Amino acid sequence: MPAIPYSLVLPPIPSSSSLTTVYSAMNSRKPVFSKYAPPLKLIIYGMLLAFLLLTCLAVIWNKSYPSLSTAALGRQQVEECRIPEYRRKLIPQLEPLISEEPLEIWEGLGKQEKNVKYLPSMIDLSTHARFIYIDLGARDYDSSIGSWFLKQYPKQNKTFEIYAVEADKAFHKQYESREGVTLLPYAAWVKNETVVFGSKPIIVKDKVWRMRPFGRIEGQTAEGDGLSAVTRVPAFDFVDWLKRTVRERDFVVVKMDIEGTEIRLVEELVERGAMCLIDELFMECHFDRYVKCCSGERINRFNYSYAQCYDLFLQLRNKGCAVHQWW
Repeated sequence: MPAIPYSLVLPPIPSSSSLTTVYSAMNSRKPVFSKYAPPLKLIIYGMLLAFLLLTCLAVIWNKSYPSLSTAALGRQQVEECRIPEYRRKLIPQLEPLISEEPLEIWEGLGKQEKNVKYLPSMIDLSTHARFIYIDLGARDYDSSIGSWFLKQYPKQNKTFEIYAVEADKAFHKQYESREGVTLLPYAAWVKNETVVFGSKPIIVKDKVWRMRPFGRIEGQTAEGDGLSAVTRVPAFDFVDWLKRTVRERDFVVVKMDIEGTEIRLVEELVERGAMCLIDELFMECHFDRYVKCCSGERINRFNYSYAQCYDLFLQLRNKGCAVHQWW
C-alpha cells in the first residue's frame, strides 16, 4: 500500500479534555487576546473624539480664512455681463501683480505707482459717451480725489463726473464747496440698510490696538477701550445704483477702499452682472497683516490672508477686469 502524502496526514484527534478547553475558549465573553488589546469602547471613544476634533478644526479654519474658490467669481452669473474683447486683450499689458506680501505699510498705489499701466494710456477715450469716477471710501477730498485722480490719472482732456462715497460725517462738510464732486453720504454695500461701523479691540500680547471707525489702526491703552466708537450709518446697494447710473458705453473708473467689505461687494458685482460696467478698478483688499509692535503677530481683523487677496486679483484679471492693487 503506497504511503499517504504528508499534506494529507490528519492531525491527531484531541482528547475530550482538550475539546472542552477549546469549546470554553470559543464561547468565552472575553477573547484570549483581550489582555493585550485596548477595550472596544475605548477604541470607539477615541475615534469619535478624533472625528470631533478634526471637524472643529475644519470649521474654525473655514471661518477664519474662507476659501475664495467658492466665491461668486466662480459661480454662474445671474445676469449677462460681457467685458469687451478689446479690454480682455489689454490685461497682459497691465503692470504685474505683487505676489509677495509687503511687510511695510504702503499708501495709494504703493511701490507700483511709477509702474501702473493706466487704461487711458492704451485706448482712445473719445469712443465713450460719459466719463465717471467713483471713489468708494473717499474720506477727505485730498485723500485720493484731489491728490491722485485729478493730478495723476490720465484723462485725455475729458471732464469726469466725480462721485465721492463716504459714510463718515466728519468728512462731509468739505465736499460742500467742491464743484464737480457729488457726495453720496452712505456706506457702499450690497443692500439698502443701516450698518454698524465701529471698533472692536484688537489685543496683541499686552498691547491694545483698535481699528477706529472708517480709519486706521492707532495705539490705545487698554483702560476704557471698548465699543464706544460704534456708529450706525446708512448703507446703499452700490450694485443696483451702478446699474441704474451708468451704461456700457460710459467709461467708468472706481477706487475701492471700504475696510474689508470689498470681497463681498466684488462678489455681488460679478454675480449680478455689473462688473462689466467698470472699465478700470483700483481696489484695496484688506488682509490680516503683521502688527508693527510685535514681530510675528498678525491683527485678526479681516479674516483674509494676503494669498487670498492676491488670488482675488488674479480671478478678476482672468475675467478681463482691469484691476490694480491699491494700498
